[in-house]
Amino acid sequence: MNLLSCLKSFIATVDCGSFSAGARKLYISASKISKQITWLEEDLKVKLFIRSTTRLVLTEQGQMLYKKTMRLFDELQEIKSIHQHSDTEPRGTIQVYFTVTPLVPYLTHLSIEFMKKYPQIRINIVVGSESIAIYNYQFDIAFSFQTVKHPKLIYKDFFSIQRQLFASPAYIKQHGCPKSPTDLSNHNCLVNTLYGLDNNWLFHNTKVQVEGNFISNNATVLKQAAIDSLGIIWAPLFSVQQEILEGKLIPVLPEYSSPPIMIYAISPSAMLDNKNIRLLLNFYYTQALNDGITVS
Repeated sequence: MNLLSCLKSFIATVDCGSFSAGARKLYISASKISKQITWLEEDLKVKLFIRSTTRLVLTEQGQMLYKKTMRLFDELQEIKSIHQHSDTEPRGTIQVYFTVTPLVPYLTHLSIEFMKKYPQIRINIVVGSESIAIYNYQFDIAFSFQTVKHPKLIYKDFFSIQRQLFASPAYIKQHGCPKSPTDLSNHNCLVNTLYGLDNNWLFHNTKVQVEGNFISNNATVLKQAAIDSLGIIWAPLFSVQQEILEGKLIPVLPEYSSPPIMIYAISPSAMLDNKNIRLLLNFYYTQALNDGITVS
């Protein structure tokens, strides 16, 4: 068997936590990746994993091989880039994972602008709410409300967002504008169930229990309901900026907002020094700063 292919499969298996997940990452069969690992163990005359019915655990020799192989692939990547010294334009593919639904339209827009600036870079965006995808390293960079505790993942504070109230002009004309957060009990509030806040809306020193006849776990669904004058939405400003510019939504009680909510950028530690990832994060950072979003 080809040693480099087997080592690549070994790295994918370690990063993803199982033969099947590693195989999916490399687009090969689980049986093939299992055979490659077995061949490696026989060729090196060491046991790389302690296998159980629920998980794979690296042996001491496996940990050593993982570190050496990661260094090897880094050096190989540098060798491959020698011929590109005259062509400094960044290129490659970035796998991005979003678990923060309100951020999806905004970061998608920024990603498209980034690709216009760096046309040789491809971006693959996956949107989901499963934290298991984060722990299986099925991405190069992820954005989440949650921190992570894993030796092979790193995270940093990135965006700080605050939720505010918005409604359509037609809704306010028909139902009037609340004078304070406590007046929300007299209004139809569009409730997002995704993050466990449900009908408890927070405004710095006040927690208000709201009610409404339309709930969803998707911010885009709730935004459309607000545009269609069904009720009042509680959302980050940047997620409705376009609708405000178009006159579809207007701020309600703009002096009230939620406490800051941190959004984290998460990356496998092996990607820490990846130039394309740094380029993308710096681009997000600069654009968000220009758009008035608090960045860390």
